[in-house]
Amino acid sequence: MGTEKVTEGLGLVRFILVWSSVSPVFLLWAVRGVDAVRDQVWIPFCVGLFLLPTLIIYAFFGISKRNKNTKTITVIDAKDQREHLLTYLFAMLLPLFDANLDAMRDIVSIFIAFAFITFLFWHMRLHYMNLIFAILGYRIFTVEVRFGGSPEDQDRIATYAVISKRHYIPAQKPLTGYRLGGNVLVDEKDDD
Repeated sequence: MGTEKVTEGLGLVRFILVWSSVSPVFLLWAVRGVDAVRDQVWIPFCVGLFLLPTLIIYAFFGISKRNKNTKTITVIDAKDQREHLLTYLFAMLLPLFDANLDAMRDIVSIFIAFAFITFLFWHMRLHYMNLIFAILGYRIFTVEVRFGGSPEDQDRIATYAVISKRHYIPAQKPLTGYRLGGNVLVDEKDDD
């Protein structure tokens, strides 16, 4: 058997997942408003940036489900990212909300900071929560999978983001999910 490469495919889906986890900031900014931009422009812009990542993920899910594009993985370990939620709230969400947005220069600088934070979360594979998915009962798990077709690959680990309605994902069990790309799966099971 040949050596399989650990590839994640499109990192775009992971990036959109991270964007969706930090998107509540845009909803807060829409309510807060800014002096430099009229509300007729600012509110739809912020609401759009809040909704867009969820709509994109939902579109990827619909395409994957329609094409029956599934993948089965065997879970080594699964972590519910809610344990880091307070860190996420205090380290990222609140400072971005509290940032000064009075002038156009402030708005540009905060969007650059937002892009930088989003990139760091994506690079570090930190996916916390999508507000709309949470309301619908979904959780986001970081799942480790042993990657191995050959003896030299037995110690290699791949990481998946799994969107699921389960309360926990058991270790050492197979999990089948719809592939969204970038090692992001939507669990086929609707409950535990």
